[in-house]
Parts: sequence; C-alpha cells; structure tokens
Amino acid sequence: MRKLFKKTMNEKMRLNFVDDSDPALISKRFWTHVKSKSKSTRIPETIRYRNRFRTDPKDQANLFNDYFYDQFSEASDYNIDIDYTNNHFLDLKFYSEDIYLILKKLNASKAAGPDGIHGKVLKNCASSLAYPLSILFNLSFVTGCIPPDWKLASVVPVFKKEDKSSVENYRPISLTSLVMKVFERCVKTALFSVCEDVLDNRQHGFLNNRSCTTQMIPFAHDLALTIDERSRSDIIYFDFAKAFDSVSHDLILWKLKNNFKVDGLMLRFVKAYLEGRRQQVVVGGQMSSTLPVRSGVPQGSILGPLLFVLFINDMFSVISGETNIALYADDTKIWRRIAMFSDHYKLQNDINNLFDWSVRNKMVFHPKKCKAVSVTLQRNVLDNLPFNIFNYEIDGKFIDYEKSQKDLGVIVNTNLTWGPHYDMLIAQASSKLGILRRTCHFTADIRQKRSFYLAIVRSLFEHCSTIWSPQYASHLSKFEAIQRRAVKWINGEPFSSYTDEKYAEELRKLKILPMKLKFIYNDLVLFYKIANKMVPIELPEHISVCSPEGSRLTRQNAAIHDLSDTSTYCCNIKPSTDALKHSFFFRTVINWNRLPISIRQSEHLTKFKSTLTSHLWMPDLDWPD
Repeated sequence: MRKLFKKTMNEKMRLNFVDDSDPALISKRFWTHVKSKSKSTRIPETIRYRNRFRTDPKDQANLFNDYFYDQFSEASDYNIDIDYTNNHFLDLKFYSEDIYLILKKLNASKAAGPDGIHGKVLKNCASSLAYPLSILFNLSFVTGCIPPDWKLASVVPVFKKEDKSSVENYRPISLTSLVMKVFERCVKTALFSVCEDVLDNRQHGFLNNRSCTTQMIPFAHDLALTIDERSRSDIIYFDFAKAFDSVSHDLILWKLKNNFKVDGLMLRFVKAYLEGRRQQVVVGGQMSSTLPVRSGVPQGSILGPLLFVLFINDMFSVISGETNIALYADDTKIWRRIAMFSDHYKLQNDINNLFDWSVRNKMVFHPKKCKAVSVTLQRNVLDNLPFNIFNYEIDGKFIDYEKSQKDLGVIVNTNLTWGPHYDMLIAQASSKLGILRRTCHFTADIRQKRSFYLAIVRSLFEHCSTIWSPQYASHLSKFEAIQRRAVKWINGEPFSSYTDEKYAEELRKLKILPMKLKFIYNDLVLFYKIANKMVPIELPEHISVCSPEGSRLTRQNAAIHDLSDTSTYCCNIKPSTDALKHSFFFRTVINWNRLPISIRQSEHLTKFKSTLTSHLWMPDLDWPD
C-alpha cells in the first residue's frame, strides 16, 4: 500500500507541476511546492514583537503590521509649492498602443493585488482594456487623483536573517494593484527621461543596464591594483535601518522639485501617489487591519524604487575626491587607499559627512552593523597594538574591523582571495541539489529536471561570477563535482559512475556547458558589453586597443591579417600578484584575444552569444588555466 500511495502521489504531482504553456517547464505551483519544503520561507508558529507573542495567523498579521508601521518616520504634511506653469509634462499622454504592449508583457502568474484583478485578465484582455485604461490613466494624471484602491498595499513579510521568531528580522514586500503597476510603468518612463542626466553613475540599483556586477567590477579591480602595488585600501560598509520605509515624503517632493526640476503635473501626481497610502499584512491567508503609510516608498512597486534612487542621489556630493563610493540602492560602501596616516582622517571625515547627510535626510545608520575591512597583503607585527590601529567612528561608536564581509552576495576578505566565497557557494548548491532530489522525485522528464537544476542550483554560480571566477583546477573541480551529480540526477542515474568522456557526452546532450567554460562564457559576454558600451563600465587605463601580434603589413601576412581589426586588446602593465593576474580584465583580455575576429566583431549581442557558445563546444579547444 505504501508503494501504491507513492506511485499515485507522484502521478498526481506530475499532473500538477507540468505546465505545457510555460517555456521554462517550471510552473508557479512548483515554486510554491519548493518554498513549502524550505524551512527558510516558513513563518514560525509563534512570533514576537516587544514582548508580545502571537500564534494565530490573523494576530500575527496584525503584529507584523504594527512593527512595519513603527518603522515609518514622522508623517509628512505634503505642503509643496507646485508651479503649474511648468510646461514639461503638459503634453504627456498615455496612449492605448503603449499600454497594450505593457499588458501583453505582463506575467500572468503574478499575484493579484488587493483589488483582486488577476494578471491573466489583464493580459488576455489587453486589446479590450488598453483603450479604457488609457482614458483612466490620462484623467488621473491630469487631475492628480488616484483611486484609493490603487494606493492600498497587501504586504507580505519576507525573512532576512537571524532569528525567525522576531518580526524585526523581516522586510515588507508590497503587493499592489496590477492596474496601478501598469500606470506606474508609464509614468516611470516619463519621469526617468527627465531625471536620467542628473543621476550619478555610481548608483547601480534599479537602473537599466546596471546590476550588482557593474558595481562590483570596478570596485574589485581597484582593490586588486592596490594589492599589486603592495598598498592598502580601507573599506567602510554602511547599513541603513529600514531605508525604504523611513524616506520622508516631504523630502522626496522637495528634491524632485529642486534637484531634478520636476514640477507641475508630474510633481502633483507623485504627491498624490505618496499621500494617503495604506497597507495591510497577509499571513497564512489571513488579513490584518489597515494602517496608514506615513513615509517610505513601497517595496514591490514600479515607481517606488526609482523615487528612492532619486532621493538618495545627493549622497555622492558629500564624499571627498580621492575617496571612492558605490551604491546599489541603499547598500553603501566607501573605500580609500591608505598611503599615509592622514588618509585615515580623510576617510573618517567622509564617514562624518555621510552621517550628517543621514541625519538631514531623516535616515538612520545602524552603527553596530557598519563594518570596516582593510584589504592588503602587508602584515605588520604591530597591527594588533592599539596605537597602530585607526579606529573609525560613526555617531560616536567604533566601527568593527572584519576579516571578511558579504558585499552584494560576494564575500570580500582582507587579501582578496575568494576561497571562503567558493566554500559558501558549494555548500548552498549542495543543499539546493539535495532539496531537488528529495522533492522532485515525482518527475522523470529530463527537460523539466534540467530546468530545475539551472534555475535553482546553477543560478547560484551565475551571480557576479565575473568577480570571483575560479582560476585553479582545485577550485573548479568542486564546482564541476556539483554539476556532475546534477547531471546524473537529471538522467535518472544518481548512483552511476561517469567517466570524464561519458560526462562530457552527457553535457553536450543536455546543452549544459562545463563549469570552466561557463565561467569563461560569462567573462566574455560581459567584456563584449563593455567593449560595445552596453554597460556603464569603463576599461581601465592600462587596457587598450592594440594591433594583433604579427599584423605588420608584409607580402606574406597581408592576405591573412585584417589590419582594420580594432577588437584586440592588450595590457600595458604586468601583474605581480595573483589578485591582479586573476582579476576580470586581465584574465578576460587573454581569452578575448584568443577568439576569432568574426566572433569578437559580432554586430549583436544575441549573435555573439550563439557563436561564442558554438565556439566553446568545439573539440580540442584548450583554454589556459
């Protein structure tokens, strides 16, 4: 009977989770199933806040709502002087054709907002809804009136870290009306076009063509140069307390008007968007009572993240010239080369300036969560003596030094080696693969299992891999061992023994690149984007275009060399340490120059990726370790 039960259950689950309309072969039900099996997503039976303990889902929802409400700063009065003679947005119209395209691109599986209008309705009825929605959107923008239902948010608590029973370790993610999200997307395009030129290039969060990778590449390269020069850089990592929730609405409106010259109808619309918002928390299908939103921008909305980026943009102006700063939304770090002791004081002055900025803008730093990391190969016997350590301070409290710090998901340590990061990734991937093997026994579909592996396990190896890409065989073998186990599971042969030839053959069948080639692929794709100005990363001064070796025009080589080639790069300095030798630009330039010119000069990114993949699959193609 036990065997019969398992067989029946597997057949039922296979019917539930196979969605032929999903090109990725992974349905929403599958993700729900995986989350239900993961302890990290479950809210405990008992949660607490300020010595109040709750077990009933509805009471828990109200407790979460009380906590989220307490994080708001004081209420705004929205007393902003709006100049309606500002003509910049007078001609702004929302056309049904544009709204139709947005509706057709909606993810139909997205959860409905508090109004209950599902994404499937909006997407499948796009041709009928586009015109009436255009009338609503234009009327709302011109009058500055937004329906209250469009400003109500159902908040889902998402666990961050540490103790799960404490509501203080959760962040609020807002589920808002999908109709309002379509409206927000239209408004965001118009607002961003006006503010784009004023935005600082060192902000990498919530902006097109910017990501964790674009922020980390210049940062890691600068640290590698510091190490190669036998110098030292001190990094200060800042932690805001509830940054998104504490933003003052009055200050947002003031900065839009004065810093970005946004006025008239657009400023009135943003005022209406922020004023009178309300929220309710959902836990276990139970809804809390509603409370007003006094400050902050809704996380999970379309317009909210852009407003936050605009709000925080003037932070860059308080940093001195030789101190570097980089932001990803509210994740802030500054770093400076320490050539002499006075550089410590200059860095401390920048810390003070940032703290003063936070006070003026009604945002609070967590002094205990702010950390310092010194990146250097130098080791002095006096390092541990009090007089040889500069104690950075914030708000009168010392900033703790750490040997390593997680930075946008990447572990950065004092000597810029990535071993601890590899260990973390291998442990996470092994755990995720174990979850797949235990919970996805119901499917025998190789295509589906392949998609499960790529989405849940190997995606861990994709995040910022261009920063930490392993260069030694001993490290690569650990990543390949995870993939080898996954391939056996995909093929339904978990206990088989694969030779290297058999493993390579199965990878080709599954169209999964070996890990070494996948890391090289990621490097080369990013370098193509940099070389073609598709991402905001500049080539270092010591990397430049040069003529390919042996391209001097002679009778013998004139026929085989393309002297118009401008896709060959060379390095003008010689690294003396592994930190710089194995850094992104140095290792990738070598592999880039090994590519055929026809691939390097591909006209489109899509073509480059396809031809590069075919090239990497070529037999007997040897890439240097």
